[in-house]
Amino acid sequence: MTAPEPAIHPALIARLAELRQEAAGLLGDIDTRVNPKPNRIEEGKHLPGPVWTSADRWAIRVVDPDETPASVFVNHPHCYDDDIVPLEPEEARRIGMAFLAAADWADKVRARDLANGESDA
Repeated sequence: MTAPEPAIHPALIARLAELRQEAAGLLGDIDTRVNPKPNRIEEGKHLPGPVWTSADRWAIRVVDPDETPASVFVNHPHCYDDDIVPLEPEEARRIGMAFLAAADWADKVRARDLANGESDA
């Protein structure tokens, strides 16, 4: 006769969830410590400069003509065709930090849900 498996202590489950959150945070740091290089450099007269395509139908660019101050321009899936949203560099940084904070928060919620036995499916 075999002995039944002991139940996993709730404190162990909680600690495992904390470790998952820490690991997710470390992986997030690895992904964001080095600035990514542009995917391409646009040349010509229409919006010349570096372009980062970070996700499906998202483009972030810095227009590099001599006659205008450098700004960050965003084209996202909810823009019409070639419309772009201009941002001052400070504003672009705040939005980028908000994206990072929101992604971290979502990772924590997912880790909590996994610790509670919930899943996305």
